[in-house]
Amino acid sequence: MTLPEYLKFLEARGRLKKISCETDPELEIPEIINRLYQSGAEVPAFLFEKVKNSHFPLAVNLLGTRENIETVLGGAPETISGQISHALESLKSSAPQGKIFSWLWENKSFLKQVLAAKPKKVSSAPFQENVLTGGDIDLSKFPILKCWPKDGGKFITAGLVFTKHPVTGERNCGVYRLQVFSKNEIGLHWQIQKGGGFHFAEAEKLNQPLEVAVVIGADPLLWLSAIFPLPEGMDELSFAGLVRGKPVETVRLQTTALEVPATAEFVIEGIARPGRTQMEGPFGDHFGHYSHASPFPVLEIKSISHKTNAIFHAAVVGKPPQEDKAMGESVSSLFLPMIKMIKPELVDMWAYFEAGFHNLLVAGVKQRYEKEGLKTAFGLLGEGQLSLSKCIFIVDPEVPVRDFRALLRAVRDHFNPEEDFLLIPGTSQDTLDFTGPRINRGSKMIVDATRGKGFEPKVPVALPDLNGIHPQIVNWRLLEDALLAVKVKGDSREVLKRILDRSEFQSLKMIVVVSEDVPLENDVLLIWGIFTRFDCERDVLFARTELRGSRAVHSGPMGIDASWKRGYPDPVEMSPEIIEKVTLRWQEYGLDNL
Repeated sequence: MTLPEYLKFLEARGRLKKISCETDPELEIPEIINRLYQSGAEVPAFLFEKVKNSHFPLAVNLLGTRENIETVLGGAPETISGQISHALESLKSSAPQGKIFSWLWENKSFLKQVLAAKPKKVSSAPFQENVLTGGDIDLSKFPILKCWPKDGGKFITAGLVFTKHPVTGERNCGVYRLQVFSKNEIGLHWQIQKGGGFHFAEAEKLNQPLEVAVVIGADPLLWLSAIFPLPEGMDELSFAGLVRGKPVETVRLQTTALEVPATAEFVIEGIARPGRTQMEGPFGDHFGHYSHASPFPVLEIKSISHKTNAIFHAAVVGKPPQEDKAMGESVSSLFLPMIKMIKPELVDMWAYFEAGFHNLLVAGVKQRYEKEGLKTAFGLLGEGQLSLSKCIFIVDPEVPVRDFRALLRAVRDHFNPEEDFLLIPGTSQDTLDFTGPRINRGSKMIVDATRGKGFEPKVPVALPDLNGIHPQIVNWRLLEDALLAVKVKGDSREVLKRILDRSEFQSLKMIVVVSEDVPLENDVLLIWGIFTRFDCERDVLFARTELRGSRAVHSGPMGIDASWKRGYPDPVEMSPEIIEKVTLRWQEYGLDNL
């Protein structure tokens, strides 16, 4: 499927909104998308037909709904994953019993998909119709977004970045943000645990440049495959062929030795030289804050190729919810059956989009022996991008892991900090996490909220008026008699300690202080305001802690200082001028019915 074919499909079903008036990719288009998401509406895919300073149309929010993702995948994510895992499970049981031929017959449709996984080379592709080199390369002519006012510049946000391992030749395709540095150079934001970054590190060891190709606008399944946390070394194009049951057609490039999908609308080719970096960022990312500026490799562009009537593709990211909500949830649904194959005690698992996915992971576990859930948590922390999870909560199998309130009830009834809290300090951490002592470093915690032996759940007494406890308390909210969220101004740590010391709060399980910008009444932004703003090692404290040998033993409520702290980047906010501009033009966009 090409991008134009996909857009026609969506339009025929009323799932594409075309904007014919001129719109600005710098802040205006992102504000349109962000405003719709923050309103709670189901946001369609968009095609901005007339983009300021560019003659290319811009497609945005292509995978913002589960319905669109199912269209791209050809079915529900969990159904597709279940079919694959069922075939592999039956192979595991059939092969030792000599029933391999019966297995082949029973799974012949799956085998056809496997045979389709290998990409198919073709001699030419439509994107080769126009090739820009030398002085003709000028990124300012393309509809590249600037999403937030304090972003370091314009960023390509939906590029498929292709590299090859300089020794093995193994291909990697990933989606990384790409800041425009000049008319012919972009930054390569290779975060921790990213395949392209691994390839660049190997090239640096050999002191040789790494060839890079960036594909913009292609079969949406390829974009989805590139964000999936596939096992290291698994080819994203092969995975797309397996899912679709049809091989991905690829073509060899002219200025690099890479192969890219023939359905591409645009292809940027170039090299990243060893040792050459440039400060990249800040950027308003999916944690809802501006990530700090840091040095990242530079892609020196040698050519840009594009179809004659090419369509540019971009994504808006920022404070949740955004398009990545549906995309991230599809990841959880698709890969759960496969993870359960190697962790049979795992019943369900969910990464919360509200917390930027990596900051809050909940796993439902059927424990066959006491504390098996801890083994499960450790195992998840050893699996690819799951290793970047910061907070893992373990619950019983009947607890709906997607329901934050159900999670809090499990914590209320079953969490005993003396036995059920584990801090893991000094670990690697998501590059976008700004709460640790430095980039890529931080800490993790595991909270066991499963039923334990000899522990009786307690129901908290009615809370007193918190206004009399500390003058900096602005407001508070109690959720499920488990979590007390307190909005404060000024010294939040002092307020937290004061509450933890009070006898009337001792039956609570979690007490969290947040800053004034966090709306306590909004569940999505409350989860965001808590889990994106604390480091487990530095900001989690208990009412009482004592050392028993080398082990810290905790009791009483778990306190979390989730306030905005000095050194943290600002949360993303749109400028008042752009907000007013979009408000005045809303009817002109034709969005009154959304």
